[in-house]
Amino acid sequence: MSDISMAVPVSKDSDRKDDLIRVLEDRVLKLETLVSALGDNQSDLRAEMRSEIASLRNQINDLKEDLENGIKALGSKVDRVMGGKAVVTALVTTATSILGSGLVHLAVSIGR
Repeated sequence: MSDISMAVPVSKDSDRKDDLIRVLEDRVLKLETLVSALGDNQSDLRAEMRSEIASLRNQINDLKEDLENGIKALGSKVDRVMGGKAVVTALVTTATSILGSGLVHLAVSIGR
């Protein structure tokens, strides 16, 4: 593949996995286009490009799984926070209700 320059323009330290997935998908599309244009006499190059395509697809699938796992972890944290918020709200509501009733009872008792 010396005729074809296919460098990935995204660094490996990138935190943006979704951007990296898009870049890899673009690269796969370019390689598939080039493979379809190759003639029968370039079977070695075609096999090498198909191998590269398979490798890129594996990388894309791994990145997608990482993203899905991160989203699931974030979702569970949000669920816990919302559950905690509901408990705190219930406690505050109960406490204010009890205090309010007590103050009304006290005011009625003093007023007699």
